[in-house]
Amino acid sequence: MVRRTGSAALVAALALAAPGCTDDTPPARPQGGTVDVVLDDFLIRPQRVRASAGRLAFAAVNRGKLGHTLRVKRGDRELVAIKSLLPGESGRGAATFERGEYKLVCVLGNHEELGMYGTLVVR
Repeated sequence: MVRRTGSAALVAALALAAPGCTDDTPPARPQGGTVDVVLDDFLIRPQRVRASAGRLAFAAVNRGKLGHTLRVKRGDRELVAIKSLLPGESGRGAATFERGEYKLVCVLGNHEELGMYGTLVVR
């Protein structure tokens, strides 16, 4: 019984320490209609974005040591799909957004599960 409790506590502690799980910074806002996004190894920054409805562009740069993508999705629908970016590469994508909540995610391997996700809230 003690082993299970200890293991559960360890798993909980690791989950809290995982990138992307504890971002308490205020939501970022687009500058000039563009959201600048940094893709790092298992982190998307900013993790939370708030914007007004309308046309919105995403400019992503990969600062990690692995390849990464950026997708902006709502349900099964992808509005922005930035291809795989190797370290140091950048890419852009844009779409028109309606009010609602969208997911920012890297779709490679298990990168999302490792912390490469975020949210866009459009008001």
